[in-house]
Amino acid sequence: MFILPSPDPGIEISAATQGVSKGLLQTDGIQIVAQPELAFGPIVLLGYYKNVDDTDYGEARLGAGFRQRLGDVNFALSLLYKWNNGVPAGADRDALELSAVVSGRIGPLTPRLSVTWSGDDLGGTRRSLYVEGGASISLSPQISLGANAARREREGAPDYTAFNAGATYAITRSIGVDVRYYDTAQSRLGAIYRARLVASVRARF
Repeated sequence: MFILPSPDPGIEISAATQGVSKGLLQTDGIQIVAQPELAFGPIVLLGYYKNVDDTDYGEARLGAGFRQRLGDVNFALSLLYKWNNGVPAGADRDALELSAVVSGRIGPLTPRLSVTWSGDDLGGTRRSLYVEGGASISLSPQISLGANAARREREGAPDYTAFNAGATYAITRSIGVDVRYYDTAQSRLGAIYRARLVASVRARF
C-alpha cells in the first residue's frame, strides 16, 4: 500500500533592489518575491507571487514539481500555471511553463543547468525556450562566487543572450545576501536588456 509522506511546508521570501526575470529587467524599484511550498517526499506543490512594476501589477504561479537527489546530483522538474493581474482586458495574461534543473557538487564547484519552456508565454510572446548554464564556487562556508550564461529564443519577441556574475554571503543557514551584475548582448533593444547591478536578500523557512 502506498503511504503518502508527511507534509513538509516551507516558504522563501526575497527582496531585490530591482526585479530580474530570465536575465531581463522587470522592475525599476524593489521587487518582493514570496514562494510557499508544500512537499510530500519528492513531490512538491508550489506557489509564487511577485510584483512586476511599482504599482499593482504582479505575477502569480501555481503548480507541482518533482525533486530528487542521486548521490551529489540534484534533479528538479516543475509544471507551473502563471498569470498576471493588472494587465489590460483582452491581453494574454496566463501561460503554462515547464522547467527542468540539474545541479551537482564537485568539490567546491557546483555546476547548474536549467531549461524553461512555454508553448505560449505571457503578453505578445508565444513559444519561448530559455536555457541557462553556469557554476558557483565556495570560497568558505559563508561565501560563494558564481556566473551564468543564458540564451532565450522566442516567437513574437526578440531572441537574446544574457549573462550574470556575482557573490553570495550566507548570514545564517536560512538567510543570505547576493550582489549580482546582469547584462545581455542585445543592449540596443532597450532598457530592460541593459546592464545593471542588483542586490538582494533571501530568507527560507
